[in-house]
Amino acid sequence: MHTSPEPGAHDGNDAQEGEILALLLSLIDALAALERSHERLVRELRYLHPTVEGDDHAVDERVGAGFTDWCRASGLTERESQTLAALLTGATNRKMGRDLGVTERTVKNTLRSVYVKLGVSGRSEAISKTMAHLVGRRGYP
Repeated sequence: MHTSPEPGAHDGNDAQEGEILALLLSLIDALAALERSHERLVRELRYLHPTVEGDDHAVDERVGAGFTDWCRASGLTERESQTLAALLTGATNRKMGRDLGVTERTVKNTLRSVYVKLGVSGRSEAISKTMAHLVGRRGYP
């Protein structure tokens, strides 16, 4: 026999679902703001160094000694440096994987390693810290 729930029995669940929904909406807003910041940083990079536009395969070569020195000083491997260079162009993990000839999962793992070595927590911070270093250098490419 199926019984009807007591009146108000779902109120607790409904309130909890409402709180979860509100948190999810806040998270979506925060992620959208982060994405806008990331896009702004990429535009600034392209403004400061227009040759970054175009062939993403050659980005590492074009960003010059300042970038290479930064990567070495940060302890990045060649693959990590290439991945960071691609990240600076605003490429998605999928595009980086295609361009670098690796899987998207490898890109994610490589980026995690880059973040640890740079002492940052994610994409935007990695871009920001790298740009701050390069812009502050006299030899900015």
